[in-house]
Amino acid sequence: AVTDESGEIVASVADVDVLSLLTPGGLVSVRLDTARRITFADPALQAELEGALAALGEARGGDRKPVRVQFRGRGPRAVRMGYVTEAPVWKTSYRLVLPERGDTQAALQGWALVENPTEADWVDVDLTLVSGRPVSFVTDLYTPRYLQRPRVVLADDAVVRPESYDRGVGRVAAAPAPPPPPPMEVPDDAEAGVLNIRGGRGGEVAYYVDGVRIDPTSSVEAQGTQGDFGELFAYRLGQVTLPRRGSAMLPIVGANVRAERLSIFSGAAGRHPMRGVRLVNTTGASLRGGPMTVLDDGYAGDALLPDLPPGDERLLTFAVDQDVLVDPYVVPNAAGVVQTASIRDGVLILGRQGRATRGYRLENRGERTRTVLVEHVRQPGSELIAPATAEESTPDRYRFRVELAPGAVDSLEVVEARILSEQIVLTSASADQIAAIASASGALPDDVRRALERAVRDRRALAETERQYSALRAELSGIDQEQRRIRENLNAVDNASDYGARLLAKLDEQESRIETIRERMDELESQAERQRADLRVSVGG
Repeated sequence: AVTDESGEIVASVADVDVLSLLTPGGLVSVRLDTARRITFADPALQAELEGALAALGEARGGDRKPVRVQFRGRGPRAVRMGYVTEAPVWKTSYRLVLPERGDTQAALQGWALVENPTEADWVDVDLTLVSGRPVSFVTDLYTPRYLQRPRVVLADDAVVRPESYDRGVGRVAAAPAPPPPPPMEVPDDAEAGVLNIRGGRGGEVAYYVDGVRIDPTSSVEAQGTQGDFGELFAYRLGQVTLPRRGSAMLPIVGANVRAERLSIFSGAAGRHPMRGVRLVNTTGASLRGGPMTVLDDGYAGDALLPDLPPGDERLLTFAVDQDVLVDPYVVPNAAGVVQTASIRDGVLILGRQGRATRGYRLENRGERTRTVLVEHVRQPGSELIAPATAEESTPDRYRFRVELAPGAVDSLEVVEARILSEQIVLTSASADQIAAIASASGALPDDVRRALERAVRDRRALAETERQYSALRAELSGIDQEQRRIRENLNAVDNASDYGARLLAKLDEQESRIETIRERMDELESQAERQRADLRVSVGG
């Protein structure tokens, strides 16, 4: 805008769109705000403009793309076309009704949460829900792709680099599948087992699955056809109607499953175990993971069910068991016991069993019997000593079963052991050390024990020889010091005097003793060499 000295606007400039055209007469600019219609006299140029505008319209159309289908045959025919579109992953939710005390059959209901995110209503859609974990991804096949040419080096310049690979994990054999569930009502046109739930109608206050009372407040009727599809498991629900942007919970499971009430202690809830259940999938169907509401004389809590193939079992927890207290404690252990022993090149190799004991004090303050499953963390490299067996084990835990009557107090002590290696050079060990090892409790092979007993005798004989040798050497050192004193006194007195004569006689006597000592030391040194050789033979060195 242009203003005068008083600030009034005298002229204004606005942005306008201008189309520049290259014509035979030169470059021509046309203001589009004044144009009412623009056409191209050249039909080819007009066609190019229409194609460009169509391409822009397709780009703004989101996921809508034109598809041209050509048929080379002649005559009319029926053509059926299908397409795949992205849809939300279906989810599952379960309800588990625990059985009466002493019974093992619980009632399980499952629903699939299905969503229709499209702008079109689903009317009598043939719906199949597939369960599994296939490899799936999205790749761009629409955008043109250009590959860069690789740079090639000559063979003499190429460098071979080592490759790295992830460590492989071995497979674990699956437990045998439990017996199949009782037969259910199956319509004649079903392709696989059909799951049915028959509910109360018109004022009834309870409904049953195979005679099992499930929920006193609601009733459900569900049907679904199940079956394997290669590596996947599918629930075929048949004709489903669902409005646009709507969702629905469709019953897919209604069957009895095997269940056992447990209190599971792992330390996650402090001194209290968690109330839980061991659930065995006896439905014959693959259960997709999802949340689970547990009912036991009313609402008991919520659990999370993982993916559960037919015949598999899982431990599920849904509440804190405040009636049971578990207090872990550590038990001091004595010195390790020798388990294995061998002698190699004069070295005794011992395998000592080091033990670790951890206890658990359990108290049931409730009015019902509790089955407590204690999870004990396994010590790396150890084996179970007591109890003789565990209820079950995982790579890092043992599980032990303890039955607790109302008001009862009990304890569980878990003993684990591992072999600790120790090496002793027998030629350097004392006789007492070797004797202590030879008399140690534990599994010593007979040949090792006999070799150690011989080594004790040879080591004691050598020790006596070395003691005598050391005593003579000490005596020789004392004589040497005495002679230095005598010679100093002789320098101060007359050798012809009585005192001088006595000193000379003493020196003569000591010289004779020195000769005897040295002869004996030579004998002892030779004897020690023979005894060391005998000791090396005794210990295999």
